[in-house]
Amino acid sequence: MDKIKFYREKFRDFANKNNINITQEILEIFKNDDLELIYNELKKLNKNSLNDYLELICEDLIINGISKIERSGMKLGLHRMEEILKLFGNPEKKLKVIHIAGTNGKGSVSSYLRTVLSQKYKVGMYSSPGMISFNDRIRINDDFITYQEMYSLYKNVWDKWLENNPNSNDNLSFFEILTVVSLIYFEKNNVDFVIMEVGLGGRYDGTNIFAKKELSIITKIGLDHTDILGDTLEKIAYEKAGIIQQYDEVICYPAKREVLDVISNVAKEKNANMTILNSNDIKDYNLFAKYSVFSYKDYNNLKIKMLGEHQIYNACLSLLALENMQKRNIINLTDDQIRKGIENTVWSGRLEWLTDNILIDGAHNIDGVTSLINYLEKQKYKKLKILLGILTDKDYKEMITILENLDANFYLTKVPIEIKKSSTEDLKNSFVKKVEVIDDYKEAVTTILKDLKQDEILLITGSLYLISAVRKFILEN
Repeated sequence: MDKIKFYREKFRDFANKNNINITQEILEIFKNDDLELIYNELKKLNKNSLNDYLELICEDLIINGISKIERSGMKLGLHRMEEILKLFGNPEKKLKVIHIAGTNGKGSVSSYLRTVLSQKYKVGMYSSPGMISFNDRIRINDDFITYQEMYSLYKNVWDKWLENNPNSNDNLSFFEILTVVSLIYFEKNNVDFVIMEVGLGGRYDGTNIFAKKELSIITKIGLDHTDILGDTLEKIAYEKAGIIQQYDEVICYPAKREVLDVISNVAKEKNANMTILNSNDIKDYNLFAKYSVFSYKDYNNLKIKMLGEHQIYNACLSLLALENMQKRNIINLTDDQIRKGIENTVWSGRLEWLTDNILIDGAHNIDGVTSLINYLEKQKYKKLKILLGILTDKDYKEMITILENLDANFYLTKVPIEIKKSSTEDLKNSFVKKVEVIDDYKEAVTTILKDLKQDEILLITGSLYLISAVRKFILEN
């Protein structure tokens, strides 16, 4: 359907539901075939009741606008970020930042910290990719940035870059633009703290532009993006440790001695103080299907909603970070506030039960799949159906080898993202077991659920992009 016709009909429906009088003035606006002009003209009407509709248009504009911007996995060098931030008055220098790198657990640790801190403070959080919606990657406390604000800032950043680099062959990437948008947004809204999640790696990541931070956190290190970051844990650890700045304060997930040595050496070079989570401080933990219970230092019988043994470690890493900031008088929270925040934290798409028998998990690398298997084996689910979609730039053969140990029926589908390659044929050829291929994820979900018995579990996993799309499709339908 023609896009303008689509929006005209959407607007008619919206107007009818909200008793908006479709005047000749509004109809004239829709005669233009430029969606951006329609948005700007509707905005001039300045009617509060149009806000929901303007959000719809902005969502379309920013997603389709971003698709035209370079979306490479990583562009080496931070010179583009330094230049664009200088053009906007260096907003990053005015923020109190908690910077988080790592292979797995970044989003979970970010979410634990945001939930705890937001009980008293105004907390900005930048993460990726989006899970609930495109704009959930930039939020303040529990509120996502509006699409109108996101689009306005996005366009401002892109226009400013083109104005100052009219003939450049080295333009800002998609991730870099959104990172700048988040920093401008957080400064504009006077947040007390900003939690910044690294996109990829650390040393050359677009978020690595803070000369001074409140805290740097390195979560669990695993093999992922090996073509960019290196093919050993030590090489990957070196890239992650690249976020450590001079005189930094660093909190680190427990790891093999070789990995910790790499991070520790970088910390020493930077005169940074490094603290490693002590596994011996975690006691009396029990893993259940819908929650876990554990004790950490003086916090006894913490009951968390985030599932799996790895989430206990993520919670304790967050507690260690909070303890560090308390001791340095950066924050002032009661033990009850910290306990309440940790226990109430949820993070969509990570071992999340959508219904009693539909489980989704964004395991997208070997370490993530291993944690998923660990959870499933402890729960002893006997009747499993698994819908799997993995991007071809992942180590999908090894991931499948691990998953095939499960007694389950497997279905394969494509990951619904145009800018990355997803091949069900490659996945199928990696299986020893017989598998069913349904390329369209919506058709796959509908087909499996139609025959899913009450005592069967449907698990959907393999890619955060797949999980995000499936989650939305299931909840809306």
